[in-house]
Amino acid sequence: MDQKPRDWTRRFTPFLAVVALFVGCGAAAPLGKTEPAVAAKRPPNLVVVLLDDADVEITEAMPRLRTLFFDKGVRFSSHIANTPLCGPSRAILMSGQYAHNNKVYYNNGPEGGYTPWQKGGYDEHSLGSWLQVLGYRTGLFGKYINDYPTGQAETLVPKGWDDFRGILSDREAHNIHFTMNENGALKLYEASKGGYQTDVLSARMDSFIRAKTAADKPFFAFLSLSAPHVPPEPAERHLKEFAGETAPRKPSYNEADLSDKPKALREQSQPLTKADARQIDVTYREMKQSLLSVEDAMETLIKTLTETGELSRTYIFFTSDNGWFRGEHRIPGEKYAPYEESIRVPMIVRGPGVPEDRVVDNVIGIVDLAPTLLDLAGAPETELSQRDGRSYAPFLAPASKAPIPWRESTLIEHFGGGAPFRVRSYSGVRSENDVYIEYVTGEKEYYDLRKDPYQMDNQAASLKPADASRLSARVAALKDCVAEACRKAENGAAAPPGSKPE
Repeated sequence: MDQKPRDWTRRFTPFLAVVALFVGCGAAAPLGKTEPAVAAKRPPNLVVVLLDDADVEITEAMPRLRTLFFDKGVRFSSHIANTPLCGPSRAILMSGQYAHNNKVYYNNGPEGGYTPWQKGGYDEHSLGSWLQVLGYRTGLFGKYINDYPTGQAETLVPKGWDDFRGILSDREAHNIHFTMNENGALKLYEASKGGYQTDVLSARMDSFIRAKTAADKPFFAFLSLSAPHVPPEPAERHLKEFAGETAPRKPSYNEADLSDKPKALREQSQPLTKADARQIDVTYREMKQSLLSVEDAMETLIKTLTETGELSRTYIFFTSDNGWFRGEHRIPGEKYAPYEESIRVPMIVRGPGVPEDRVVDNVIGIVDLAPTLLDLAGAPETELSQRDGRSYAPFLAPASKAPIPWRESTLIEHFGGGAPFRVRSYSGVRSENDVYIEYVTGEKEYYDLRKDPYQMDNQAASLKPADASRLSARVAALKDCVAEACRKAENGAAAPPGSKPE
């Protein structure tokens, strides 16, 4: 089904820029401290920090990230990359639409990355433009859409960004060597000359935040980093860190029996060797080394917000586009696949009134970030309803006795194989407690994550007929859904086994 971005900006009225913040009721859960509530009626500042290939485990292993985010805000334990691949994830984040609607299926090519994004009109109508209309000063720092700006002038600055520092990905782009479009001027950076990418982007965002305007507008800053993308490229100052450290070995590492897994995975995956294990460990250490620069950048961000007096009215969302395998199910190092290492990614939010050190288990997805930001910015419900996702702003408020109405499951989908084609196209649903997948080949997978958190034993063939039928119906409803139909299908008749009736 083809869905164009809705041009609600042309009929949006300026008074919305000063609509008071409303985030709804909170959840009934014991809480710790909260950060101070947002001051006055000015909408809050919004910051999104997006990592690349950073899974939950590796971010939790970084001490300063834990201190700055995990211990200071709400952590969503079931945050899902709806399409676990770099380009589609960024498109989902900025459009609030699933990949089957925004048509960004891959990282590049006619159906991947920037080409379908630009063709669909999303340069003009996505998160940056929407927040501008709401009265925000907007800045993008780093990766925009994969393959940007293929087919267009390299000096093109997409609409919606007051300060655009976009990495060109139609040419060589690495942490240690990259070209950036800085508001229409191209500049080459090299780490050997002081131009390490994470450091440069951090400095540009720092200047953006410190640049006060006469109108005292709230700001939206999108820091879209390449770190710790594989192959990792740490800063030289961090190359000696984590010497001898090895990657975690889960029970699913080098899984002995793949007979219950899809044919493509069985045929393409051989038992891992000692050489494979050594490379997995090297990559893990280098990814952690590259995250040290991210920790530096996050310390700078908090320092800048504190010194400018903006910390108490700024929400910071810390997340990643997809996860990464380290030998689980014999996958030595990829993403794509519908297992937890790939689809479950970090999401930690800190900000005004947000409870500290709180864990929310309700399932959310990258598709929900745009409506959440718009909700916090004061967009009306009529506009939020046009997104495929839903706002999880109520989970950021202090607790109340009333439970928060929420979905049972979210869509995950993938459009084709990743080298070496271990994963075929699939559609599925991930709930708080289980995951169900249907492949284009007709193969299916089902895992109860409470009993089998490492997804070792595919139970699709053992599902009761009624349960299998409900799950399949939910996938069928979600894989072609648009906007309100998506939210209905998430809680439709196709309830997961063992769920309570609505």
